[in-house]
Amino acid sequence: MVLNWIKKRQVPTATLISMLVVLAAGCSASPEQTSLLNRDEIFDRIDQDDDGIALRADYETVVALSNRTMVVASYPGGDITIEAVLDSLTESPPSGLIDAENPSVEQFRARLTSMVRLRLAAVAIDEAGFEIEFEVDDEILNSQVQTHLSGGFEEWAQREAVKADPRLDKFATPHCITVIATGTEIEAVAARERLDAGELAPVVASEVNIAGSTPSPNGDVGCADLLTWANAFGESAAPLGAMNAGDMSEVVSMASDYSPTGRLWLVFFVRELRHEEKNLSVLGPFAQRVLADLVVGYEVVVDDGIGSWDPAGLSVTPAR
Repeated sequence: MVLNWIKKRQVPTATLISMLVVLAAGCSASPEQTSLLNRDEIFDRIDQDDDGIALRADYETVVALSNRTMVVASYPGGDITIEAVLDSLTESPPSGLIDAENPSVEQFRARLTSMVRLRLAAVAIDEAGFEIEFEVDDEILNSQVQTHLSGGFEEWAQREAVKADPRLDKFATPHCITVIATGTEIEAVAARERLDAGELAPVVASEVNIAGSTPSPNGDVGCADLLTWANAFGESAAPLGAMNAGDMSEVVSMASDYSPTGRLWLVFFVRELRHEEKNLSVLGPFAQRVLADLVVGYEVVVDDGIGSWDPAGLSVTPAR
């Protein structure tokens, strides 16, 4: 019966015997317990991905997981062993885990992924100048990371983000604007020509704006950051990104129920930029985004018997 089963599964006999020895040593406490495993149960332990086929990769995974002292992943400044992952599964078991000493390969990879991500985040934060104590358990390590992410690292990340994209500074600065809002393009063009000739924006707006199109009859819609204006005016607010105090936009349009034509034709006039009220937090938080940009550049090596590291997805994936 055993020989027929081996032939049916197309598994080398010597390999299977070695696997049975490994399973007997790693999955039971006594010979009596080992004898209780029938052939299907043994196969299920080897068939790690539950596809009904015992492939070489399945055996490599079983062998790898049997060596608790083996380094399963290396990252800048440290290593993770099989034992560390199994201990983590024991201390904090995920849903669906039956035996922390014998997790499925998917459960093992998922926990290893979490452990690598945590350590990469800690390394990046430490290298940014925020002290991390690494010789602690994962719960304390995660607590340190979260404390920095919600504290000084967020401010540091804001500065780094602005260095990478100076436009963020302007986006976070309140723009005080007056809006010309008419029902036709011809009216808006004529109103803009009046502004260009030197007439005051509030005066022109009070004479040409459609009733109810702006909170104030003189076109004053207040002061807000560019994200707020983008939410209010959609793509029509795009010109504001390049405007300074005293500038007026070209004529733009947007759909609106306030206009009998179904569209409003707009001209934006920037009265003032309140630089002293700049608030980058309205565009954030930045910490997670900056952290993600940092950790993707780190080299991670995963044991071939377990899988490989996907730097884009920051995860351990099946080996190809």
